Amino acid sequence: MKSTYTVPSSFILVLLAHVGVLAALLYSPQKQVPVLIEPPTIQGVIVASDPIPEPEKPVELPPPPPEKPLPKPKIPLPKAPPSEHAITQDAEPVPSPVPDVEKPVEAAPAPVVPPQADASQLNNPAPSYPQTSRRLKEEGVVLLEILVKADGTLGEMRLKKSSGYARLDEAAQRAVKNWHFLPAKRGGEAIDYWYELPIEFSLNR
Repeated sequence: MKSTYTVPSSFILVLLAHVGVLAALLYSPQKQVPVLIEPPTIQGVIVASDPIPEPEKPVELPPPPPEKPLPKPKIPLPKAPPSEHAITQDAEPVPSPVPDVEKPVEAAPAPVVPPQADASQLNNPAPSYPQTSRRLKEEGVVLLEILVKADGTLGEMRLKKSSGYARLDEAAQRAVKNWHFLPAKRGGEAIDYWYELPIEFSLNR
């Protein structure tokens, strides 16, 4: 014989009531908890801005110089007629010229008497005419420049102008080397003197 177990209806009702309450709790809208949002703090550094330059003051220009008045034209004054009693200024005396003081006249140097070589008392032999020059008919004048010393002797001798022939030039110089002279004199005093001595070679003599 089967045994049957019957659930009482009251229990079912209680169970349904609990299920309903549980479902109500699960599906009921939950209250939202308010969330406090703190505003973010902004930190920064304040940078000083450049000072605003003051506007430049206008430079005061100096006032222009006052215009100079134009000179008035000069009106010539009428000249007074000459007075009969004119006053004359005394003229300054003209200084008299100072007479030139005559300077002492320096005595002119005494003239020089040139030396002599052809005096009769000297007995200077004439230059010998080279035989070759005679045969070739060589002629000419030899001009010698000699220094006659104060004692009458020959100091120096040089050929100033040739005759054109070397044989005649050499013959003249050989002869004059042995000559004696009367010295040159200045104011009676014998002096050394350069002297030009011409020696002529001629076949007509």
